[in-house]
Amino acid sequence: MMKMKKTGLVILLAALTVNLAACSSKQSKKTSDEPLQTNTVIKKNDHQDVRLKFNQIKTAKAADQFKGGTSLEQLKALFGEPVKQEQVPAGDVMLDSYTWRFDSVEVSAQLFQDSTIARSISNFKFDRKATITKVAYDKLASGVTYAQAVEFLGEPDMISETSSSDKESLQAIWISGLKTNAEDAQISLTFEKNTLTEKTQKGLE
Repeated sequence: MMKMKKTGLVILLAALTVNLAACSSKQSKKTSDEPLQTNTVIKKNDHQDVRLKFNQIKTAKAADQFKGGTSLEQLKALFGEPVKQEQVPAGDVMLDSYTWRFDSVEVSAQLFQDSTIARSISNFKFDRKATITKVAYDKLASGVTYAQAVEFLGEPDMISETSSSDKESLQAIWISGLKTNAEDAQISLTFEKNTLTEKTQKGLE
């Protein structure tokens, strides 16, 4: 089996994470180039079925030689035919990249030998009561697992996850359910190997 170099997959990780953060931070802005990344376009709860199906995507790990991730056939069973597909370099191998769009909601997956190693969903927003406060956010300590964070805060609106030869990273963003008057309020949590390593928030009361 060809071994993935760190460089390519680290670049892939950075691209996915930055893209998700950008989609989140631009929620309150609208330009002619970005008509789908605004609160006025993203309707609460649109395509919740897609968001919940996204949870079924499994990312393969280096410990398993990147085998066992969700296959393309399984992805198509969840989301239908992709609207975009291309190959992207990752070290000395090429990954198959697929994109699905449901109005403003976008799902992406990157596969190595028909096994998903990276996934992301952007431009989604749940419809739920504003219950998450700054006090609750402050209780999230380093070492908390992703499952514990979800149990505490509820499902995140947007997710970006990837596996590389030396890193397993997941970024989760909450933009709904927050007690705030700010249009661009959000919570962003980063997990490395299922452990909270970084957190940021904006606009929480």
